[in-house]
Amino acid sequence: MSGPITAGFVLTEALLSLSVRAIEEARAMGREYHAVLAQLAEREATLAAAREGQRAARIERLAAMRHEVERQQARVSRLRALAGEVPGLATALPAEPAVVTAEADAAALTVHLHELETAAVALEAALAGAGAAYALQLRGVLASSAKTPSVDDVLAAHVMQRQLRANLAPADAERLRATAARVLARFELAEGATLPPALEALAREIVLAPSLERAEALATELRRVVQQERDAQEARAADAATAAKLLAALPADAPEPLLRALEAVAAATARLDAGLRTAAEDVLDEAAVDAARSAETAAATVLQESLRDLGYEVDDIEATLFADGGSVHFRRAGWDNYFVRLRVAPAERTVNFNVVRARGDEENAERRRLDALAEDRWCAEFPRLMTTLAARGLALDVTRRLDAGAVPVQVVDAASLPAIAAPEATRTQPAPQARKLP
Repeated sequence: MSGPITAGFVLTEALLSLSVRAIEEARAMGREYHAVLAQLAEREATLAAAREGQRAARIERLAAMRHEVERQQARVSRLRALAGEVPGLATALPAEPAVVTAEADAAALTVHLHELETAAVALEAALAGAGAAYALQLRGVLASSAKTPSVDDVLAAHVMQRQLRANLAPADAERLRATAARVLARFELAEGATLPPALEALAREIVLAPSLERAEALATELRRVVQQERDAQEARAADAATAAKLLAALPADAPEPLLRALEAVAAATARLDAGLRTAAEDVLDEAAVDAARSAETAAATVLQESLRDLGYEVDDIEATLFADGGSVHFRRAGWDNYFVRLRVAPAERTVNFNVVRARGDEENAERRRLDALAEDRWCAEFPRLMTTLAARGLALDVTRRLDAGAVPVQVVDAASLPAIAAPEATRTQPAPQARKLP
């Protein structure tokens, strides 16, 4: 048996939105609610998977392009350094392409890649034409267009450069190479990744150092820069993870520039600065407010249509019920003067159910018996309403439930109750179930 019931409510935004669409489409097309809901859910899942797949492809492509830019940039820099060793070439070298910004998009990276490849071909042609005996050998190690040179490859090339300089002692080359290699081993380089320019520049200086003392000083600096690069590497990975989470949370209609900027961070080609983070959080905050408002409106629709689907008579419910609060009365045909009154308190996130009846009936033992019967009847029906609402995104958690008869059924002015006029057919038989319910 049950008297007044108080329950907290939780609105599941996505499910409420889907449920409203399914209710509307089922009504418009004369189809079963659950069939429409399943179809809509499958459609939403397909669209979400397609969006995620497209985003993942863009991020992967951007990361690959940025990697290739770094590789070709290093290739051009090495070729220029090599050409500088050849007498007569230094003054005839083509201009080095400008470095693109970290925020460059795929289109800008495509253009820059073409510029780098053109410059590399020109430098290789210049070296080939120089006729130097060592040009071909160094070019093969330093400037391979097929793969990224390993750390050992790069250091070996700088050793050869040292041996070609008459003012440097060739006997120190291996010791200096080992010094640079030992420090660089502290930096974890992913397979196929390009050695960061700052590290390669210092390693080259160590191998080409004029003295062991100078090499040791440079090695100290290299250790410091290795730590900086490791910290930067970890920061980029953390930024990428945060950007991925933001992208997953942002609505599909978020500003395109914001989405693309976050994709660049997720590809680890750009950093997540304070401005970008704030812009994303502002959009999320605004989207959360909009989603909450939409959920409140959807909850009113779901409540109204669920009551009707369960065979209750209920007037149209205000869309603002779960935003501003208020009361709803509903009943079945044949309940005479009895109603269930539902009151929503948005601030407390609660709903309250009471069986009420219109004033005018004589208060006697028979009326009290009928009151108890009315409460028992509502007690038997309440679980099905809870189940239906929860399946549609409006979950109730009962926090207070009195036994039938624990307090008298509230008697109210008939004018405060809706005058719901049910068709005669519905007064003599149960309401038809237009849509299958949980």
